[in-house]
Amino acid sequence: MTDERLVYKSGDFVPESEASLSIFDSGVGSGHMVFEVTRTFNHEPFRLTGPKSHLERLHASLRCAQIDSGMTPEELEAATFETIERNLHHFGPDDDFWINHYISNGTEGRPSVLIYVRSLAGVLAERAHFYDEGLDAVIPTQQSVPARLIDPKIKNTSRLYYRIADVQAKQVSPDAWALLTDEDGFITEGTGSNFMMIKDGVLISPEPRNILLGITRGGIIDVAERIGVPFEERNIEPYDVINADEAFFSATSVVMLPVRTVNGHPLSAEPPGPVYLRLREGFSEMVGFDFVSQARRYAGMLNREPAAV
Repeated sequence: MTDERLVYKSGDFVPESEASLSIFDSGVGSGHMVFEVTRTFNHEPFRLTGPKSHLERLHASLRCAQIDSGMTPEELEAATFETIERNLHHFGPDDDFWINHYISNGTEGRPSVLIYVRSLAGVLAERAHFYDEGLDAVIPTQQSVPARLIDPKIKNTSRLYYRIADVQAKQVSPDAWALLTDEDGFITEGTGSNFMMIKDGVLISPEPRNILLGITRGGIIDVAERIGVPFEERNIEPYDVINADEAFFSATSVVMLPVRTVNGHPLSAEPPGPVYLRLREGFSEMVGFDFVSQARRYAGMLNREPAAV
């Protein structure tokens, strides 16, 4: 018998290999599903509960998408912590993990609720070098779906436009990250990440109209306020980004990765820029954990050559 990680599936705990959904599930057939992805720092979930948290955003998404989980917020929270507890032995004391929620209306009136955990090691190892080298951002022809059609503040799995944007960006450069615009040509977000820029010492974010209100983004805004970096939300054009001093993507797993070029144009400050570093260090202080060193450690483990026999 293998010691598999366990998945919470609609009231039961099942091995990962058995955690499947029916082909008739509304989340499979039509993408009518919302989700959340949280990460831990030193095994402590970051803003999983409370105000402006992942579970608060999940419940807001459920309401807006008209999905009934069949669980109270308290029941969903309890199931989440039980899932973590049942799987904690799979992770070493220095290993962190994602906490994933996927919820749909399911089939035949019974909702599908999946909660599972998975290691962060692989994705952090692959992206560790970006903390020092920076990312190349490419603005593809594929645009964000406007909020008048589907509000991006609803974190949902209907993400074909993200995947098309990714493909278009990687046709320019295999390591590029897509930076999307809305139908008016204003910058919105990445494909699974928020985007922010720095000009004349001011941290600037796209307006919330056509973006996901990222939990990590919110943490960075809190850090900026604490360390005295001015913050603005306003419309940003590609022109503004190309002429920015610094820029970065923020996401649950990596927290924040600097941008070095936009459509091939180098930004004024070579990554990692000074304001970015202040924000990154402030975020590490806030969570009490050096997430960059952790990613570098994972990268070292990935690249370590086998010992000679």
